[in-house]
Amino acid sequence: MTLRHTICRALLLVLACGCCVPALGQTVSDEEVKLALIYKISRFVTWPTAPDQPDTPFRLCLAEDTIFDLAEDRFAGRRIRDRDIEVRLLEASQTDLADQCDVFYMARVGEDRVKQFLELASGEPVLTVSDDPDFARNGGMIGLSTRGKKVSISINVAAYESAGLVVSSQLLELAELVDDSRRAQR
Repeated sequence: MTLRHTICRALLLVLACGCCVPALGQTVSDEEVKLALIYKISRFVTWPTAPDQPDTPFRLCLAEDTIFDLAEDRFAGRRIRDRDIEVRLLEASQTDLADQCDVFYMARVGEDRVKQFLELASGEPVLTVSDDPDFARNGGMIGLSTRGKKVSISINVAAYESAGLVVSSQLLELAELVDDSRRAQR
């Protein structure tokens, strides 16, 4: 990894933590860092069907309720693309993700459920994110992982392109690219 990539990754971590900084003396949990990264990453993605009305909420869906309260707290009063963030818990019976979610975060979800969710999201303009480090290699769009103070982002280019999403080159520079036939993998 070049010095430039190391600096960019460190800057991304600082930016991510900046949106979820607790009171002095408290530590930041992995979940807080990942939620902060989702917030920052979402600002570098363009959706093909994004509503132009600022009164339409930006919908962050969660697969599990274990971090729902934390997510609601961290995103309270925040906006993405001039839209208020609304945190939703995706119900098992919901099958049309595009009508429910802009971003779908699958934290602490078993492999079978991840496959099920990815089938639901296939081809839909929904950014899929998981804390499983192999998520992007297994067909998801963005995989987040933390080891100590190191944050890694993997992006599956074919997955986000097939959903009609556009990811900023600035974000692509910071990530490990998976399934990108246009460039050599890093």
